[in-house]
Amino acid sequence: MVVGFEVQPCSVNHDIGLLKYAKPYAKYPKPIKCDPLSVAMAVKEGRYVTYSYEVSFVLSDIKWPSRWDAYLKMEGAKVHWFSILNSLMVIMFLAGVVLVIFLRTIRRDLARYEELDEAQNQMNEELSGWKLVVSDVFRPPDHPELLCVMVADGCRILGMAVATIFFAALGFMSPASRGALISGMLMFYLLLGVLAGYVAVWLQRTLDAGSPRGWFSAASRVACLFPGVSFLILTILNSLLWASQSTGAIPFTTFIVLILLWFCISVPLTLTGGFVATKAPYLEYPVRTNQIPREIPTPRFPSWILVLGAGTLPFGTLFIELFFIMSSIWLGRVYYVFGFLFVVLILLVLVCAEVSLVLTYMHLCVEDWKWWWKSFFRFWLGCVIYLFVFD
Repeated sequence: MVVGFEVQPCSVNHDIGLLKYAKPYAKYPKPIKCDPLSVAMAVKEGRYVTYSYEVSFVLSDIKWPSRWDAYLKMEGAKVHWFSILNSLMVIMFLAGVVLVIFLRTIRRDLARYEELDEAQNQMNEELSGWKLVVSDVFRPPDHPELLCVMVADGCRILGMAVATIFFAALGFMSPASRGALISGMLMFYLLLGVLAGYVAVWLQRTLDAGSPRGWFSAASRVACLFPGVSFLILTILNSLLWASQSTGAIPFTTFIVLILLWFCISVPLTLTGGFVATKAPYLEYPVRTNQIPREIPTPRFPSWILVLGAGTLPFGTLFIELFFIMSSIWLGRVYYVFGFLFVVLILLVLVCAEVSLVLTYMHLCVEDWKWWWKSFFRFWLGCVIYLFVFD
């Protein structure tokens, strides 16, 4: 079995007289001296150019399972570990900020409500922090259907990414099998339709106080909205490729297969998950919601500042790995460090969760907004300087 090959091109001045009686795939009558550094035959107008090749089989110590090691050699291992170390530092700093926020908020609330003497004082006491929004935080949003669809599809995409990268890190998706990674992603996306339908109907029942009505429409929206938008974009781009007669266009039969996978596998599994969610217990709110919504104060800062502050830290945890992925795609290399990618994915989820906690408490604790903003801004600025200086 061939476990590797080397190609050595060279210029040879063949004897035309000897080639007249040569048979196809026969051995050349005399030995050929191959010197890659010299040009033995100059190409001239009206002169025939003869091509030939020789094959030499050499016994090798490389085993068949190890034939891809030369192509899967991991480059920049120190850079990967340094990037993961930076992400761990960011997570530790964020965890410290979240811990300080919890301790400060809990201690302040406990001290405030322990000092109250009687119920009359409790009525007159001005509420703040969590107590200020406790009766409004569980109020359903303006577009609950869209929220259910986005959360359900987000769970499906996250589950697909985790499952694909996990099995790729274990070596089940080898680059020796062309298209194994894309096929695995598509398979997990189809199978996790059960999870998407379950999450959508479960969240809708939670927002509707346990009512199972409308579960079919919720599961149908999950099965058709985002896949339909993606399929529409794919159709438009592929039509442009068809019009330009590009070889990169997807064949029409592949389109038919994708439609069959969508409506024969994904849609039934999503509806099945939604039906199971109608029988499952839903989340009951620990407090009641006021009938009259509380007035939301005007935000003190524009949203783009919060987007900049909240988006820089997650990007800082993955931009090194993203650089390797884009370089592999652009330069035609084989990206196979899925172990590092799986670790970075877990760190990214942790950083996003911690940043969300910090921003949530910045909005809840209205009276301490200056302290929260200054603390978060200093932490954000320190992390940005640390990342860009050391990376």
